[in-house]
Amino acid sequence: SSVNNLNFEDQIAAFLDDPLYGKLYENDIVRDNEGTILASRVYMKYDALDINSVAEKVDALESQRDICKSQGVNKYLKDWAFFTWERAYYIWEFYAVSIEELILTTIVGVASVGFAGFLFIPHWSAFFFVTPLVSILYIDLLGILQLAGIYINAVTYIGLTMSIGLMVDYLMHILLRYYESVSSNRNEKVKDMLCTIGSSVLLGGISTLLGVLPLAFSNTAPFWTLFVTFLGLVGLGIGHGLILLPVILSLIGPV
Repeated sequence: SSVNNLNFEDQIAAFLDDPLYGKLYENDIVRDNEGTILASRVYMKYDALDINSVAEKVDALESQRDICKSQGVNKYLKDWAFFTWERAYYIWEFYAVSIEELILTTIVGVASVGFAGFLFIPHWSAFFFVTPLVSILYIDLLGILQLAGIYINAVTYIGLTMSIGLMVDYLMHILLRYYESVSSNRNEKVKDMLCTIGSSVLLGGISTLLGVLPLAFSNTAPFWTLFVTFLGLVGLGIGHGLILLPVILSLIGPV
């Protein structure tokens, strides 16, 4: 009965004065010198959440945000007073935004390498070879990852982002040599291009592949993912740079 006559802060103080409960909850309630509660936390458990389902994790993350936003105590506040937090939210947040961010990164990356080709290759038409071929290479690499059973995660996100800068390497050298060739027609310019820079591009691709080859024998998923990414990147880069691009240039390349 004496406890019932106390206000809430005094009841909390009496509760925490008990050695058993005080030790259990001393790190979950923050009070000032006057006993006013400044912050507190409770633990909850997600029920019926499939830990292997990315869609359910994203739905859980968005649902708890909606619930927190609807609380009156959070009204008009930029930094919410009532919210939930879990270390797993970091990766759940990645799952929630990864597709949109990857699309944006891809568009910016492809546009950037196309603009770089326009600036540094001595012919304005380079843009119309670099940009479409990098886009095709990127889509092909996504297909390789899909065939290998690898889906979008933090490792593939990094690999795909880096691949844009590496893909263009197989195209830029070929195009630059084509434009520098003094031969009089397309076929001769393509032959000159392949006889001079072609072997260097091929050796560069092989050396890159040899550098990541040890990852093929790893039992760790991130390393295996990187190996498949680079294998697809090098194979597709060499194929597009030394086969597809020369054929296109021999047909519609500027003379």
